[in-house]
Amino acid sequence: MLDWLNFGALAFAVAVAAYKLLRIRGKPGADGIRYLCAFFLCIGLGLAVMAPPVLTAVSRIEPVPNLGRLAGNALEMLAAYFLGALGWAVARPAGTRRWLRRHGLLLAGALSLMGVLLAAADTRFTLNFVNAYSHDPQVVGYLAVFFCYILVCLFAFMAGVGGYLRHAGTGVLGVGLRFVVAGTALGVLWAAWSGVRPVITLLTGRSLATTLPVGATLGTICMLLWLIGATLTAWGDGITAPLRWWRTLRALRRIDPLWRALRAALPQIALETGRDTSLRGLEFALYRRVIEIRDAQLALRPYAHPEAARWAGPGADPATLEAAVLAAALVGHVHGRRYGAEHPFQDVDASLASESAWLARVARQYAHAEEVARVRRLTLAEITAEAASGGVASGEAQQQHRPDS
Repeated sequence: MLDWLNFGALAFAVAVAAYKLLRIRGKPGADGIRYLCAFFLCIGLGLAVMAPPVLTAVSRIEPVPNLGRLAGNALEMLAAYFLGALGWAVARPAGTRRWLRRHGLLLAGALSLMGVLLAAADTRFTLNFVNAYSHDPQVVGYLAVFFCYILVCLFAFMAGVGGYLRHAGTGVLGVGLRFVVAGTALGVLWAAWSGVRPVITLLTGRSLATTLPVGATLGTICMLLWLIGATLTAWGDGITAPLRWWRTLRALRRIDPLWRALRAALPQIALETGRDTSLRGLEFALYRRVIEIRDAQLALRPYAHPEAARWAGPGADPATLEAAVLAAALVGHVHGRRYGAEHPFQDVDASLASESAWLARVARQYAHAEEVARVRRLTLAEITAEAASGGVASGEAQQQHRPDS
């Protein structure tokens, strides 16, 4: 039996809702979290009520047969109501109150209609309710109303979160949202199993009954996907920390040759960050080094030779061009030669990951590219020639002005 999954999902849902509510206690503007917590509590209670032991126990005291099933379905519809409100709060926060009022009336109407249809069907309690009464038009209408309301709310949620998901990236938040959307998509199948299957049976006379608890299994899996997605930001960082630590350390090592060359020329750019090898310490060190490299580029810009890009050659990629300009600027800075040329930097997304990845490419080209070495040699040769010609001219001038002996 899968009853323990229903009760386990309820316990997990209550724990998650309590944790999230405690974190936002007293904080304004957290309606989305409250809708999420209400959803978890309702879907957890709904799954628990729909568990066979609970339905059987309620059947002994219910005044109307299958009233416990109506209560469980009502909790599931209420959960869908709050999930739709969450999606609306993400997409259009200003219109959420109006959505709640409109769909609250729709929920009340749907539940009233379901109650009337259930009473008119004159059913008897059975755990195999859907299969037993799929030939009864009133019961099929009851299930169709349930399915349609669930479907409306699930699509409202996916429409709201879908637009936000495109901008969430591949971090923990983005992965968590994808789990929630996957659970919602599976929820459509779960609702369809509950609502469409009886309609097909009524219209065709062909039963789609199974011996497996498909509906309960789908509902529980949906619940687990929603819970994983909603809590991933809380525990996902701990799981991904080793990978982030390794990636940050690798990024530091990749930009290190360029950073050391710039720090040697401009020691004032460096800020001592200590030797903290924790994830937070390495991320801060990477952040500082990216800033220091960018500061050095700005300070060295007047020293870059105006022909550096041409000397690098027409086939040089953007990273090689930027490395060549830096190499020329470092040579000019060492010899005190200012040119005042403008060499724009490559436009990079303003994030630590993008900046460090780009500077790693520049550092690799700075250390190994033949084009960069050629620009360095040509810049040094020109400065040396200028110094030599300047020295000769100065000596000739001194000879001309020397008094006759």
